[in-house]
Amino acid sequence: MHRQHAQEGLICMSVSVDNRKRRDAALGFLQKQGADFSNFWLDERDTLWQDRWVIQGPPAIFIFDRQGRRAARYDSEDPKKPYTHRDVERVVKKLLAAPSG
Repeated sequence: MHRQHAQEGLICMSVSVDNRKRRDAALGFLQKQGADFSNFWLDERDTLWQDRWVIQGPPAIFIFDRQGRRAARYDSEDPKKPYTHRDVERVVKKLLAAPSG
């Protein structure tokens, strides 16, 4: 999605919460996926990011509009409401098409 929509203003980033022992595996995964956008490794207690983001664990996707307001959230908290790449892209395309300002 980053490669397809970056020229329209989409900014992507990933945050890995893998423990220190899995850091190399996480990096290998990102390289294999061609994740050529900003990637961060969060070396904090699980409870810190779980409380802050109000999630139990990954995966989670947060989408923000051009003003920095959260426009959508997709996570695995409710297994009855699975999400797809298409769901995420639909929100992204709508936000990219909206006028700036």
